[in-house]
Amino acid sequence: MDKARDYWLLLGLIVLGAGCVDGPLYALKKVNPYYRSQWDKDLQLGPTYEQRMAELNLLKEQLPTMSATQQTAWAERLATIVANDASPELRARAVLTMGAIQSQETVEALNIASGDDNEKVRLAACKAWKSQQGAAARDMLLSLAQRDSETTSVRKAAVDSLAAFDEAEVRTALGRLLDDSSPAIQFQVAQSLKTMSGRDYGGDLESWKHYLAGENIPEPPTESVAEELWNSLPSFR
Repeated sequence: MDKARDYWLLLGLIVLGAGCVDGPLYALKKVNPYYRSQWDKDLQLGPTYEQRMAELNLLKEQLPTMSATQQTAWAERLATIVANDASPELRARAVLTMGAIQSQETVEALNIASGDDNEKVRLAACKAWKSQQGAAARDMLLSLAQRDSETTSVRKAAVDSLAAFDEAEVRTALGRLLDDSSPAIQFQVAQSLKTMSGRDYGGDLESWKHYLAGENIPEPPTESVAEELWNSLPSFR
């Protein structure tokens, strides 16, 4: 389908689904007539970037109220944007929008997004996979988290999302990542393990390793704010 025509279909259906003939651009009725006229001329060339972003934002809000059939239909349209749109920002927004839709179309689109050339899209995919759950989401996040060729930001995002998958395979992988060469990855692993386990060993990586090995490691005592402040002061003795 032609991209411009597909976006106009997207716009029209969102407006109808929202029950408002003006959609999110209702305020345009009240702006200066000159700018409204200029906007109309721009629309003749196709939907603007701002308009497409606004419609995707509105769609994300409306999706929870839609039936499974409607959501699947939207997943197909959003998948087209993820696979073909020239704007990485719009691809990323489409990924985040469809993350809550449980469908095979979503899984296929997120697989594409996970290998996108643009980091913004891959970061969005990590967040969307967290909402998906399931084996496909877990496996892709594990792959991204352990991929040496991936950027640190994406790997951190994948590790962060893995906190939602409290499974033996995930804990084993996170245990290996405690030895990662990147301190940023090590820190994020500790944060995810804290979320999964309810334990807090802070940045004590050895304690985390012992805990994952099944040892009953006591947590360090938590200092009060006053104690932390006092202990941080230099000693003059």
